[in-house]
Amino acid sequence: MGLGGLIRAGLRRSPWQAAAGLLAGLLAAAALVGGLGLFQAMGRMLERGLEDLGADMVLVLPGHEQLAEQWLANRTTDPIVPAIDVARWRAAIEGAGILGLRALEAVDLSRGGAGEPAGDRASLLLLRLEFWESAMMVRAILAEELPEAAAVVGEQATRHVLTDLQPLVRHLGRAAAVAALGAALVSGLLASVRTGQRRTELGMLRAMGATRGYLVALTLGESAAVALAGGLLGGLLAAGVLHLLPATAGLLRHLGGLHLLALLGLACAGTTLASTLAALPPALLAAWLDPLDAVRRHR
Repeated sequence: MGLGGLIRAGLRRSPWQAAAGLLAGLLAAAALVGGLGLFQAMGRMLERGLEDLGADMVLVLPGHEQLAEQWLANRTTDPIVPAIDVARWRAAIEGAGILGLRALEAVDLSRGGAGEPAGDRASLLLLRLEFWESAMMVRAILAEELPEAAAVVGEQATRHVLTDLQPLVRHLGRAAAVAALGAALVSGLLASVRTGQRRTELGMLRAMGATRGYLVALTLGESAAVALAGGLLGGLLAAGVLHLLPATAGLLRHLGGLHLLALLGLACAGTTLASTLAALPPALLAAWLDPLDAVRRHR
């Protein structure tokens, strides 16, 4: 019987241990795919949102900066009173001589949401700039030409949103790390139990000419097979749940199928590697068994 056949036979003889290892790998991979997937999807969502707006900044009346940041990041916000004199502010902006000014749009957010084009009165003015124009430089120019306006730069809004996401990211990262560590510990424990229960079998294999490398591969192969299966199931389960939940389904659309598959592969590889490394000490112990002593003790 080849190595693959012995691995399958060993797993069939210890179904409860295989199930425990499968569950540990499943939980670890689910935590990794869920945590990393949501974090990267949030980052992609913010990047694409700013790309849609362009290299920009928003001008509002003082006191509305936080709502403007919310609108920049999510393209939706609570109502903002349209109190800006569009004609006067437009004349001041155009008179400032900003070379990289590509477009100027007045937005009415009196009903909140994404807003609509404004008439004589606006809630905010959106400045679209050329990619080479510095938004911070434009902000300094407008501070002199239009001192009653408060400027919010798109990069600033992104930075604030990422700061708000940091607690969630930390929690997700800790959960993934704990799950991966738990999978490794469980795999090492199960490998130790299997080695103790099968000392006679391993001793007989050694007496029949099996090399130490063969016994190491056999022990590690069982742990890796269980972890790989659990990682695959856990990753698919996490991806399915995230797609079904309304709160996360929209986020995952920003991630893309290929990127999600890459995360699934990373989670499977990570859980398999962690489980294999944890099973290495018992595997080495099994390889260095005295074959006659193992048979004599457990016959």
